[in-house]
Amino acid sequence: MVSVEEAFKIIRENIQPLKAIPLKLEDAVGHVLDTDMFSPINVPGFLQSSMDGYAFAFTQGYQDAPLQITGMLQAGSSELLEVTAGKAIRIFTGAPLPKGADTVVMQEKTILQNDIITITDTNLLPAANVRQVGADISKDSLTLKKGTLLNPATIGVLASMGISEVTVISQPSIHIIVTGNELQVIGEPLTMGQVYESNSPMLLAALQKMGIKKISVEKVADSLEKITAALENSIYQSDITLLVGGISVGDFDFVLAATQKNEVEPLFYKVKQKPGKPLYLGKKGKHIVVGLPGNPASALNCFYLYVTRVIDALSGSQNTPLIEHAPIMNDYKKPSGLTHYLRGHYNRKQHQVHLLTGQESFKMHSFAQANCFIAMEETTTEVKRDDMVQIHIW
Repeated sequence: MVSVEEAFKIIRENIQPLKAIPLKLEDAVGHVLDTDMFSPINVPGFLQSSMDGYAFAFTQGYQDAPLQITGMLQAGSSELLEVTAGKAIRIFTGAPLPKGADTVVMQEKTILQNDIITITDTNLLPAANVRQVGADISKDSLTLKKGTLLNPATIGVLASMGISEVTVISQPSIHIIVTGNELQVIGEPLTMGQVYESNSPMLLAALQKMGIKKISVEKVADSLEKITAALENSIYQSDITLLVGGISVGDFDFVLAATQKNEVEPLFYKVKQKPGKPLYLGKKGKHIVVGLPGNPASALNCFYLYVTRVIDALSGSQNTPLIEHAPIMNDYKKPSGLTHYLRGHYNRKQHQVHLLTGQESFKMHSFAQANCFIAMEETTTEVKRDDMVQIHIW
């Protein structure tokens, strides 16, 4: 059995990123860059108006010299216009400045009469309302570093540079194997001793929320032969196997034995925590095997704390819950020896966390109300209202 911190360390030290792959930009969101990105162009690539107004050549005393409008430029225009002294071009946001112009005055700060404008802006400066070449991104500059998570904003940056394909770290393919003779398919009637199988829909939703696309699910009876065969197939067809249930030490818990028959190298088995003590992590080659407890609350607890770290180690992504500290609004006692992860609700506005009722590992209702874990370390036995506690926000 290992401590929580030892388990985290084992994940960090034993799991390496997957191979890099090229992806079209529109398919790359949620992935992590495997290379530094340098801009092939200036953005913008020309002097560009940032306002609707009039482009002209700035001179001192501009307020006393009305300007005659000699043309118009809108965004996307490639027309080669030119302004000279005493002239102006009607211009719109995003349009290129005409030759000879260096300043744009906002239309609201002019008086227009018979194609003649008088500027009323007493604070206008040279180059006002003009976006300079490369003002956002300069050519050949390091724009995004290797390891950057591609989100809508970074996708937009790459698109503005004209980049249509990127090299990213591959996301893992994940196969979920759910074990248990007591499990019934949703939609079918329950018979005595049965419960609806909720783990795979729950884990599937959690993975989809993270942007994982290659997910498959298989339900297997409590049989050593069947679990062994299912795991063997998964090892050769996916990057991660999540085995749910059957990882404890009961007469019908066959997962540990199935990993041994498949010659999976154990990295740890059992963690000093509650809930989720019977947690397993192993690997065969580059394939990762995780054995999750069958109780749904325990399974989701271990998913947030450990499976997210496994996926992050493989893909370079950032799915691990955010760790913060906040005052707790409840008293709580526990024995020493295990780290407790308690379901809580963190109120960011008030910066306080409430301990929820229904902490037993088979109870999921409190999980539906929670947005964080309250962590109480092995040696901690009591916290009181207003004590600062560590929280893991997902």
